[in-house]
Amino acid sequence: MTAPDAPLPRFHQVRLVLRERLKTGVYERGLPLPGERQLAEEFGVARVTIRSALARLEEEGLVVRLRGKGTLPATQAEPPGHLRLRGGLLDNIVNMGLRTRVAVLERRLLPAPSHAAEALRVPPGSRVLKVVRVRKFKGQPIAYTEVFLPPDLADAVDKPTLQDVPMLVALEQHGVQVESAEQTLGAALADLHVAQALRVPPGTPLLRVARVAFDTAGRPVQFLTGLYHPTRYEYHMQLSRVGGATKVWIENDRPPEAAG
Repeated sequence: MTAPDAPLPRFHQVRLVLRERLKTGVYERGLPLPGERQLAEEFGVARVTIRSALARLEEEGLVVRLRGKGTLPATQAEPPGHLRLRGGLLDNIVNMGLRTRVAVLERRLLPAPSHAAEALRVPPGSRVLKVVRVRKFKGQPIAYTEVFLPPDLADAVDKPTLQDVPMLVALEQHGVQVESAEQTLGAALADLHVAQALRVPPGTPLLRVARVAFDTAGRPVQFLTGLYHPTRYEYHMQLSRVGGATKVWIENDRPPEAAG
């Protein structure tokens, strides 16, 4: 996905730096953050920019602003809009679908773009079903997803179903059992359409997830590309060391925080 090389607003840049400091414990609990003047000098911005950044952090539940005492780190370690899930990857995907709400922006049959045809192992230009959705958690958009399905599965995911049932559950109810998935994580910049859907400035860096799901026969039954809000979604994984004399790290299929 391409997007104009638009810089982030200064208050947003400051907010991201302060947010990271709060999450990593740079600012100690119970002690106020540096004052607005000091932060303005550090970042080389006006005090109004600092106020805007702190106001957003307060909305996220990361700081508390008290008259006469300054701005203090909040007791809560994570913003209330952050989604935590536990279990295996496919379980997490379904679990998130049950805990969030989705708006269907597009659902139609069309000739498969080359990248979708390759993922679904169908000839380029073959008819496929395209579904575009925005997923929300506690009223805030966290993900913009574009999904392609083989046309014979279109009946499993009509628009009312897509709004009420996780797609993998709908496929299972249709007789398709998803056995495994291949997933790639990367980065992308929000174009104008995605930025509007996720309520971020154009050019904002986003987490990009590309995933192909397979049934028990090894057939690709779903190709998803998801773009995730930079401050409302995190992907964590657990690693284990295995082997004899030469041990290697492997990823367990148990991401504590995942979405899809």
